[in-house]
Amino acid sequence: MLLHRNRKRILQTTAALLFTGVLSVFGLTAGSLRNVAEAAVPTPKFTESSVSSQDSSCMAAAEAQDSHSGKALEGSSAEYTLSAVSSSADSESIYEDGRMAWTLSETAAQEMQTPDLDFLLSIVSEIPGGEELSCSQADLLFSPPAETIRDILDAFQEEGRKAGFVLLDLHSGNYFSFDPDYSFYSASTMKGPYVAALNKFSPEAVDEYTESLMENTIGWSSNEDYETLHYLYGNDVMYDMTEYTSVSDSIVDDYNWYPYLTPKELTQLWIGTYFYFFEDTNENSNWCRSLYTDTAESFIGSALGDEHTVYTKAGWYSDWEDIARNDAGIIRADGHDWILTIMSDAFESYDELEALAAALDEVRNLMPYGELEIAEVADFSKP
Repeated sequence: MLLHRNRKRILQTTAALLFTGVLSVFGLTAGSLRNVAEAAVPTPKFTESSVSSQDSSCMAAAEAQDSHSGKALEGSSAEYTLSAVSSSADSESIYEDGRMAWTLSETAAQEMQTPDLDFLLSIVSEIPGGEELSCSQADLLFSPPAETIRDILDAFQEEGRKAGFVLLDLHSGNYFSFDPDYSFYSASTMKGPYVAALNKFSPEAVDEYTESLMENTIGWSSNEDYETLHYLYGNDVMYDMTEYTSVSDSIVDDYNWYPYLTPKELTQLWIGTYFYFFEDTNENSNWCRSLYTDTAESFIGSALGDEHTVYTKAGWYSDWEDIARNDAGIIRADGHDWILTIMSDAFESYDELEALAAALDEVRNLMPYGELEIAEVADFSKP
């Protein structure tokens, strides 16, 4: 990759010198050309002082939903430059696939919007369904990690397996998703929101005994301890959590503590969990969120835990009727917060799901805090 970049830079520099020489023959300067180019590039909506970050994110999401297939961009020779730097990447070219170059601009990232519960829940509710990739930044559908994700999903489909996911930026509302309305067996992923809800809505329930029950329920996914918590405290806290996160209370069943959920619904429950951990806190918040680090069978944690702080709860189960391999939680990448939810019936596909989580993290790394700027690249091959 480095050799490719260096060779590309040499070719670009040589072409630029030749181009500058041609310009000088006609009495033009690089400065005058730059002025023309700057005038031709439209100002991104996210720089308009009259539009709030939240309103801009809504516009970006709405525009993307109208054209989330991104077909209008096929065959384009444009260079796609992220208008705000993702905190975990540098300004070097990340990918080059021959048709387009994906680079990070050196523009400083905008001040991040404080997460807003109602705004995020409304964004999730409007994410398009269906078995195709969808993204609020449609340009990212053509990125190399998106192609990797398609390959993984195609392999699942060929083997009769299903998966759905939602990646959500908690500051801008940007998302990347696939089949978010399909209902999967939740398995032990349901334990994550339940324990958070118990701490949020009944903090007095935490004592030396229940601390141990919660630690076992989240840390190594003890069914017995989870069931004991239900016997002691029931489902009232889950009714409170569904109301808090705009999820239908039909998922709450006193006789089935492992309901079927869609990736959207699990994402909404984790939005509520995030706000309990970091925004709408009480005396238990810090202790409670500490339970969700390094949890059993978390393929998100396995894929991303060495680079980022993650808080997750996985679920896995297989019998003749209910089959699941799920994971969901919070990703903190240099202080920027995301929720990643992946659900599947691919019980035996831990490695493939770990690869899916890693590819989604690459998408996260490319996803700007604002809109994508698109600037045409000079084609020196034409006379």
